[in-house]
Formats: sequence, C-alpha cells, structure tokens
Amino acid sequence: MKCKHERAPEHATFCPDCGARLVQLRGDIKVPVPRKRGEKWGANLTVNGERNYISGDTEDEYYAKAYAAKRGLIEIKKTSPKVALGKVIDKFIKDNDSVLSPSTLNAYLSYRNTRFTKYMNANIETINWQRMVNEEARKVKPKTVINAWRLVTAALRHSKYEVPNVNLPKKVKSDRPWLDYDQIQEFLEALQGKPYEIGAILALHGLRRSELLYLTAEDIDTDMGIIHVHGAAVIGEKNKVVYKESNKNITSTRTVHIVIPRLTDLISGKEGRLVTTNPTTLYSSINYLCRSIGLPEVGVHGLRHSYISLCFHLGWNMQTVMLEGGYSNTQTVNEVYRHLAAQDANADVLRMQEFFQNGAKSEQAK
Repeated sequence: MKCKHERAPEHATFCPDCGARLVQLRGDIKVPVPRKRGEKWGANLTVNGERNYISGDTEDEYYAKAYAAKRGLIEIKKTSPKVALGKVIDKFIKDNDSVLSPSTLNAYLSYRNTRFTKYMNANIETINWQRMVNEEARKVKPKTVINAWRLVTAALRHSKYEVPNVNLPKKVKSDRPWLDYDQIQEFLEALQGKPYEIGAILALHGLRRSELLYLTAEDIDTDMGIIHVHGAAVIGEKNKVVYKESNKNITSTRTVHIVIPRLTDLISGKEGRLVTTNPTTLYSSINYLCRSIGLPEVGVHGLRHSYISLCFHLGWNMQTVMLEGGYSNTQTVNEVYRHLAAQDANADVLRMQEFFQNGAKSEQAK
C-alpha cells in the first residue's frame, strides 16, 4: 500500500515511514522542501510555468514566501539565466582575436584552459570570487594568478558585467640574474663557435628576444656599424613563431650600434633570418653554457640586462641607454636596471674602506 506520509510533521523534509522527500502542502498549494545553502534556505519554485529560485533566512521565511508566490500575493524576481565563466571568457577572446597580438592571444588561451578550471562551468552570479582566487593562489605563483585574474576581469567588463573586488596575492619582486662586465668577457669566449652565438651576441646588444628573432641579415649595415631593429617575432597559438611588422612600442623601432666586432664576422655572407633557433632552445642553450662555466643562468633577457649594466658601468648617459635599448621612459630603466650596476657602488665603498685602512696604517708607522 502506498505511503500517505500521514505521520510526517509539518515542514518535514523526509517521511518518517517511507523516507521519501516530501512536498509541503498548504490547502491545495504544493511547494518543494527547501535545502540550506550557506546561510539561506531555498528551492526552485514553478509559478505560471516559469521556474524561479525562492530563498529565506529561515525555513519558515522560505515557506511564507513560497506560498505567497504561489497565490500571486508577491512578485517573484526572475532568476537570471546561467552564464558560465568559461563562456564569458570565450566570447571575449573570440571578439578580440583579430586585435590581440599572437603572444597575448596564446597567453589568454593558456589561462582559459589551465587556470580557475574548477569554476569555468560555474554561473558567474554564484561564484565566490575571493575563494576562487585564494584556491588558485595556493597552486601557482602570484604573477600567474594576477595575469589570469586580469583575463577574467577583462572578459566580465567586455560583456558588461560588474567586476568584483578581490584581494590578489602580492608579487615577490626578485632581481633577474645578469652578467657583470668581467663575466661578459668570459661568456663571449666560451660562446665562440656555438650554433646560437649570433642570437646571444644580439641579446648582448640590448635586443629583446622578439626583436632578435625577427632580425634578418639585411637589417644589419656592417659598413655603418648599425643594426636596424624593427618588427617582432612572438610565440603564437600552438607555440608557433609569428612574425609581426610592429614592435613592442614606438621606441622599440631604432638603430643600435654594433659594439661587439665578432657580430660582423658571424653575419658575413648570410641572408634572411639570422636566428632560426627555437626560442626555448636558445634560452636553454644560453643557460647550459652559463652553467658549464660557473656563471649565473641569465637566459636571453638576462643578456639584455647585462648589456644595460655594462652601459652604466662605462658611464653612458640615460638618453643614450634609452635610445639604444628602445625604452619609452626613464622609470623603467631606473627601477628595473639601475641596481644592476651595484658592483660599481661596491667598488667605490671598497676604495673608501681602503683609504681609511691605509690612513690608519700610515699613522701607526709614524
């Protein structure tokens, strides 16, 4: 015989006899039994053929709202359709794929597929954004979380959704390794004859990786002793190199003077692209060489830093450094690179210490 749930108390969730989940009755009106979500009690309620979510701070408040809604005594605020975070990001990327640089697009696709994966199918109206950021911060570096969050906020803004305020992890500023003026000479000696020698020497002329990968033999005027820097080669989708005619910024298009004579010999008789080595291979090869001779593993960009450090050591003025290095403002040079010439400052301190030490010895001799 079918259970009639006669012994079930009012507002009971389950029947004590058959264990079935109950639908509450008030007269001829039926409403679903609520479930607690966080601090609220609620359930989906169908009124006039439309399904909406009703909630209250307590079970009794939920039932009062639900019965009133069924009777048409209160108007139900329609539930917004579910909009998944991943869909919002996909729309942003699709709508901007023709204006984003290949490297930026590649980074966005990577973040879309690897970051905040637990939340990509979640409704943006119900996501606890701070919790999402906190969980990701336990898995990856602060810089990665920050960059992935920038994609999320750009996508939300693009679709006209409110951008939530969250506390992001703090980036730990660390000094990038570089070679000092003595180590540069040692590096160049060990570099001779290596298949990646041209790429490394171009980096030691202050060229960015994207710039030296784009460079052709025709861009170097050996008679004038200058390198015409223009265009960039960046990593695009599926890690393929994409060649762009534009640089990082206006000042990146520049002429750089050849300061390492070996470069002129290396490019003699060459045509086309000067560096065809895979970017990852170039980076790892430079580090392997540094490691083998006991130098800091600086990679490609670390050689650019080394060049700037050498500029300051040799007393170049700021304007020359900016022109040769392709910088758009002095703040970048001051904040990021000026500390690389600290070895000179240390030498000055040592000379001061020697002065007083020698002075003290001279007094003792008297």
